Amino acid sequence: MKIPEELLRESPGQRVALCADDGSVATVLAERLAGAGTAVLFTGRHSADHCGAAVAVERAAKLSGCRIERFSDIEPEPGIATVDKMRAFLSAHPADAVVAAGGGSALDAAKAAYLSYQTGEPLSAHFGVDKYSSVRPESELKRIIALPTTSGTGSECTAYSNIVDRGLAVKKLIAERLIVPDTAIINPGFASYMPRSVTLATGCDALAHLTEGLLNVRADGNHPRANEWALAGIRLVREYLPRALEHPDDAEARRGMAVAAALGGMVIRYKSTGLPHLCSFSWFGRIEHGIAAALLLPASWRYYLAEPSVAERTMMLADVFGGTDAEQVVAGFRYFLSSVGVPPSLAAYPEITLELLRRTASSGRENPMKLELAPRRVPLERSEDILAAILEAAYRG
Repeated sequence: MKIPEELLRESPGQRVALCADDGSVATVLAERLAGAGTAVLFTGRHSADHCGAAVAVERAAKLSGCRIERFSDIEPEPGIATVDKMRAFLSAHPADAVVAAGGGSALDAAKAAYLSYQTGEPLSAHFGVDKYSSVRPESELKRIIALPTTSGTGSECTAYSNIVDRGLAVKKLIAERLIVPDTAIINPGFASYMPRSVTLATGCDALAHLTEGLLNVRADGNHPRANEWALAGIRLVREYLPRALEHPDDAEARRGMAVAAALGGMVIRYKSTGLPHLCSFSWFGRIEHGIAAALLLPASWRYYLAEPSVAERTMMLADVFGGTDAEQVVAGFRYFLSSVGVPPSLAAYPEITLELLRRTASSGRENPMKLELAPRRVPLERSEDILAAILEAAYRG
């Protein structure tokens, strides 16, 4: 199928450059760094070096005459302490630009650190929705340049940053319009270094973003093109994820997945995720996030189907997953997950226990906005029972 790369140009408020190779990345990044004396590069501990992203940044620095100061100690699922160290690094190395190269963890941490550094406010002040810009509507901040090295989180195109509070053992969300990366420079080849398990988990994350966004019928008015982006991205995942898993060096498959992931990020900026993300939000360390969201989607989807508009929207995917009614489409989605190696249920993961699911169902009421804005509302007084039923269905398979 034709990869609709032109849709990436529609990402509001940012430039998205889809590059053919490391050299193209260096050229585009050098243009963005022109005139900058110093730039800070944030990366994880290994991935940016293994995939070639760090080398591309070094080449861009030489082309632009910019000096690079690197922080390379961002762990998977970054915590508050790491973001605080990154903010201190920015204070010690004043820079004209900030570049982040890595998966969603590196990009999210960089967005959070740069926000906290520029505002002078502690990270805790930013957890929530537009905590800074809502009281300073005229404010503008510098934003990071993102070089994603995976194809799934879409962080290169979102206003979100997920950071772990290890003291409370919960993941907290920053949703702030001022942290959408200024530029996303995407080289699909970076992702060819991912092991199969990461290709699968990140691909499922992209699929969950796209599908949850499409099903969020109550947010259709937020952007006129979001559903088109979602449909295009779902088709790309259906076509190219199996190929990327089977043949890691398949350039076309990697390109298709890179576009799908970015489209997923664009979608969830305007049409938020639903119950799968709500329920799995703090299962970090127990199960890969993308796998968790994908496994929760069929059961959540079936709950949504009682809403006629969701059932109607579901049929837009009949030619993608098969089926002559909405239930069959959901079954086709689940069959696709099985075909790419997603386990049949949450029970396949020893750390996803019935006790954890019970606590998850009980804690859902702490996010009443997410319950209210789900494609089918979850009444607060019934939330524990409804979420428990969804979680049990996903656990049993």
